[in-house]
Amino acid sequence: MPSLKYWLHPSSYRKVEISSDDDFDKDRLLKQSLDGAASIVEYYGLFGNELNKLLKLTSESSPILNIIDIPLLTKRMNGTLLETEPLSIYRQPPSPEVDAAWNRIQTRNPIPISLSDLLALGKDPSDTAKFPESFGFGPDAYIGKIDVFHQIHCLNMLRMSLRPNFDYYYGSRFPPGVPTNKLHNLHLGHCLHILLENLMCSGNVDIYTHYWMDAQKHAFPDFNINHKCRDFDAILAWQEENSIPVEKFATVFAPPGQKVHVMSHEFKEAFEWYDADHPDDGVIEGEVA
Repeated sequence: MPSLKYWLHPSSYRKVEISSDDDFDKDRLLKQSLDGAASIVEYYGLFGNELNKLLKLTSESSPILNIIDIPLLTKRMNGTLLETEPLSIYRQPPSPEVDAAWNRIQTRNPIPISLSDLLALGKDPSDTAKFPESFGFGPDAYIGKIDVFHQIHCLNMLRMSLRPNFDYYYGSRFPPGVPTNKLHNLHLGHCLHILLENLMCSGNVDIYTHYWMDAQKHAFPDFNINHKCRDFDAILAWQEENSIPVEKFATVFAPPGQKVHVMSHEFKEAFEWYDADHPDDGVIEGEVA
């Protein structure tokens, strides 16, 4: 599996097979014309890389699509209403084992992305946080996270807040008779809306059918249908091998002179940050997760 250096440093890009001296000269001249700001996507596009070609047609720019092969798989969904055996770990009641399973797929570990990757995202380098050079990624390693894991985090947040699970996760903070605080409610609203936006964005048009049953007169939906899926295990395996542990990420702070966004009064109140150290009232609402 490619290491981080594979895509952070142009010197380790995959070389293209050539068949003649003429081809070599053209190839050499073309490579010399690529400056340090050329993105990996552009590089592979010039040399006919077909990796994840179909996914690129339906995705925004992502360096991940140029690093690992993400197969498209036909998977049959388990859409049963009743709890079947063996019960998926993700449907089981709260326990340390259930939490470990969810924590693995909702990983919040960041990854470094290069300057060219950042520019391909349409982001401003002067307004984007970097890893310190002490992490070993060079001077232009920007902090990134893969979005699917944030979406799963939001789903897990909703799971933990379900009535049967709430006391297990939040009972000590919000015992009976104590309402949830503003930050908790904002977090739930954020997660609900981000999942809605992603579902609407993907716009799945797969069809599920219905069947007749003896327990009711109306047709009953059959959610056990096939979907064309990205190989999530391939994405997760790459993430686990290449990401930065969140504990190490917690040691990263803004360097002197870096642009700092001034958050709104409401944002600071929700996080209980509105104090003598954070008195200014900005207009940025920020993210809750």
